[in-house]
Amino acid sequence: MWKLSPRPASISWFRSWGTEMGTLLDDLRGMKRMDPDGMLTHCLELPDQIRAGWQWGLDWRLPARWRNLDGICLLGMGGSAIGADLANGFAGGKLARPLRVNRDYRLPGGLHRRTGILISSYSGNTEETLSAAEAALRRGLPAAAITSGGKLAALARRRRLPLVLIPSGLPPRGAVGYGTFVLMGLLRRLKWIPAIPVPSAAAGLERTIARSLAPAVPLRRNPAKQLARRLAGRIPILYGGADGWEGVTFRWRTQLEENAKTVCFHHIFPEATHNEISGWVHPAPGIRRTAAVFLTDPSVHPRTLKRMRFAARIIRREGAGCLEVGMKGPDRFDRMLRMIALGDFLSVYLAFLYRENPTPVVRVEALKKYLRSGR
Repeated sequence: MWKLSPRPASISWFRSWGTEMGTLLDDLRGMKRMDPDGMLTHCLELPDQIRAGWQWGLDWRLPARWRNLDGICLLGMGGSAIGADLANGFAGGKLARPLRVNRDYRLPGGLHRRTGILISSYSGNTEETLSAAEAALRRGLPAAAITSGGKLAALARRRRLPLVLIPSGLPPRGAVGYGTFVLMGLLRRLKWIPAIPVPSAAAGLERTIARSLAPAVPLRRNPAKQLARRLAGRIPILYGGADGWEGVTFRWRTQLEENAKTVCFHHIFPEATHNEISGWVHPAPGIRRTAAVFLTDPSVHPRTLKRMRFAARIIRREGAGCLEVGMKGPDRFDRMLRMIALGDFLSVYLAFLYRENPTPVVRVEALKKYLRSGR
């Protein structure tokens, strides 16, 4: 389900560009040329990653100490941390113990000897994560690791930490199915979450991708391509509900930023109605170049959905694009998986419209080089 308000007349070039955009997104050879590193392949492989990660998590042998934890703190950054946000959302308030995320060099407060530390770094070389991990190990906290190699794998072997090695050679955001569902499998093994039909949900997601989102599905039947066409030339501002959809909304934002190389922002309802709706006034020319995207779902509190509808009226009245995106179906977990996949494909198709290779993150790599330089 999606809707977009009429495009403002000030973006006159958008209409003439529309035909070209539609042709580009149905040009399989052209898209392949713009994707030499295979980001679309990673999107297509999400169901396989989910199945594999889930089984690895269920089979993970952990020390007895892990059976008596009061909570877990995941140390990670970027695509290696998003799994904890998504897992909290998938659990839908049914987690038996707290699962928190730490995105910093230092450890947060409130950790103690019954707090499990899950160190997550896809490359194994994320300096913030390694710094916090060393601090946790100095305090003797129970720790385990998820990585594809690097310094973290060496640290885990040296300290004899429980370790899951996931396949290497992917960008961290392209391995989200592995990292997220190793964690989900672990939570199920610990009996912190109820039974979830992960294999059948992965099969359903596979069908959805093949029928609706894959590159071979033409624009007229492909919601991800249609959304990319409607967001091209605009700054996306994403809104999600607080009922477990924070992780999905944040995933959309980071995928649009890294893959499509576009500025993007997000906020969560109902909090946004206590501050952000006041800001949709100035600067008027800038507002007309934005598109507010509301990620809605029947599981979100009905009063929150009503607040979203009110905010959408305000935003539309100010001349911004306004778009509602939601999934049909009886199962919330299934809808969340499909929403994640939709955002992933959208970000790649939007990259193509901007003539960008979705995989390289040149500025992130430049930052790492700068940090190593010592200047």
